[in-house]
Amino acid sequence: MEFMKKVEEISRKVGDTATDAYNTVADKSGKLIEETKLKISISEKQTDIDEIYEEIGKAVYNAYKSGEDVGKEFTKQAKKIDKLNEEIAEMNKKILYNKGLRTCESCAEVIPLDSKFCINCGKKQKAVKLKEEKKEIKKENVEVEKVCPECGQVFEPTAKFCNKCGHQF
Repeated sequence: MEFMKKVEEISRKVGDTATDAYNTVADKSGKLIEETKLKISISEKQTDIDEIYEEIGKAVYNAYKSGEDVGKEFTKQAKKIDKLNEEIAEMNKKILYNKGLRTCESCAEVIPLDSKFCINCGKKQKAVKLKEEKKEIKKENVEVEKVCPECGQVFEPTAKFCNKCGHQF
């Protein structure tokens, strides 16, 4: 009988310990799940805030583009956007040029580089002018190739004239 009491007592202690362990794990798991849910909610809210910031920025930039006074700081930032957009446009122009293509100034149709008139709108086309890139010259006086600022043709450093459009270097 004494033996059975000890077995029951040990069984009760083991059961109590198991129950306590289960409750502890359940409590910690519940808290971990709650923390994860809260972090996800925080992240979603932060994304919403970032989208609102972007909308504000676009609204200010659009106001600037339409000629409204948006204040000194916003104008400064908007001018940075303008400069970046110009650089992107010039890079896209060079990509097309390297493929033998160009964009119509009137309707933005992509047409062959040598087109005198647009195949879409019929507008007469001007010669394509690419901005000359500033090349970094090493201190060792190494000559770099020349790029014609009028037509974009590439020449040896010793060239004095462009053989495509006649521009004098």
